[in-house]
Amino acid sequence: MNELTQRTSRAVASILGNESLTADLDDAAAGALIDWGVACAERIAQSTASLDDLEAEEAMSPRLRATRQLMRSANRWIAGRREMDAEEKAASLARIIEQAAIIYDRALALSDYVQREVYLRQSLDPANDPSQAIVRLRAFIEDLDHGLAMSNPENRHDLPDSQDLQNENRIAAR
Repeated sequence: MNELTQRTSRAVASILGNESLTADLDDAAAGALIDWGVACAERIAQSTASLDDLEAEEAMSPRLRATRQLMRSANRWIAGRREMDAEEKAASLARIIEQAAIIYDRALALSDYVQREVYLRQSLDPANDPSQAIVRLRAFIEDLDHGLAMSNPENRHDLPDSQDLQNENRIAAR
């Protein structure tokens, strides 16, 4: 087994061997979160192809730690979404994006307030299936990574415009 394959195996094992990353989720949601974590671990390990073992460990360590933190945050967020208020949901999403920026090794930012609010509404409706919420969260983060968040017309049906959201926030603040 070559060095890169061994690194990849160790990185994936660090995700698969840690049940606490998905402890609060049902099997389907846990599976979706594990799939995302494994994909991140593989991506991180593959990015070290040109590095020796010591350099690779130094490069991988903070990104794998961020992967585990993202997974724990997503686990708590999805499992607790029924009890969270809008402010808690937004703060949780910000923490997840912060960890994703480390994982994907680039700045990720929501382009605007409306984009974040639309995502929060659509994905964290308590009626939504937890596994689908994880899949949507992953797609949202990966779209941010590619600069495409909410640009897909398929995701834009029945979205409130910024004026609708501003009016709702004014009413909620009263």
